[in-house]
Amino acid sequence: MVVQRMLDNIPFFWSFTEEEKTQLVNLDCYFESFQIGDYLIQEDAEDNALFIILKGTAKVTKKSHPDKVITTLEPGTVFGEISFLTQRPRSTNVIACEKMICFTINGQTMTQLDSQMQHKIKDQLIEILVQRLDQMNQTLLDLVR
Repeated sequence: MVVQRMLDNIPFFWSFTEEEKTQLVNLDCYFESFQIGDYLIQEDAEDNALFIILKGTAKVTKKSHPDKVITTLEPGTVFGEISFLTQRPRSTNVIACEKMICFTINGQTMTQLDSQMQHKIKDQLIEILVQRLDQMNQTLLDLVR
């Protein structure tokens, strides 16, 4: 169970029981592979998939500055959560830098999970958003000092 071991190493999945992780691993439709240069997300697109990188890296860019890399996403990174939760268009591009494997889920497939699993996923996303807000607040404080 290589994928099961990958999930065990990703903080997003640490609150999931072994049974829940096994349930996710057995649903092949939740795992996607990407090649170098593939767009996982395109700015302004109206999809709502959520991604968690299990293997590989990706870069984040904007249409207005396509050659400027905003950040690099590594294994364990969760992205796409804003569109997943709010149905807003994508605000950036995310492009594979190498071969990647991602846990991917959209609103439609989310409804196929039992309510306990749905709540766990949403709770994890809330925690991630709170951490990002805390980081942004600290960055702003550091700038004004």
